[in-house]
Amino acid sequence: MGEVVQHREAREGRAKKECGSEVFEKRHVRGYFSDIPLRPYLEPTDSMYPSLEHLVDPGNHSETVVEARIINDMKSHLSEDEFWRVIEHLFIVGIEKGRIRPPFGKRLPKGWSPEWKRSC
Repeated sequence: MGEVVQHREAREGRAKKECGSEVFEKRHVRGYFSDIPLRPYLEPTDSMYPSLEHLVDPGNHSETVVEARIINDMKSHLSEDEFWRVIEHLFIVGIEKGRIRPPFGKRLPKGWSPEWKRSC
């Protein structure tokens, strides 16, 4: 199993170099789905590290985008339509539970990352 993971990581590394090296060299990029500023200088294990997302299928490297690992992990289990439907559902649940309050449309603060990460 470790060999499969290493092969996938090597393949993804090559894909990053082929289709996104200029983005990583500029040292700033925004997530395709989240529009969150990503920081490629972080450790690759960081949840906010830029992660390659295949829009069509994992074998198609010509249709890829970059997203934060935390968003990409969720997206990897869903189609794009399902992903946005879940986001919409979470928004409504947040309103119903009083966790999301007007005014709506607030963006994440600059430099945001998951709370648990900051306390480590």
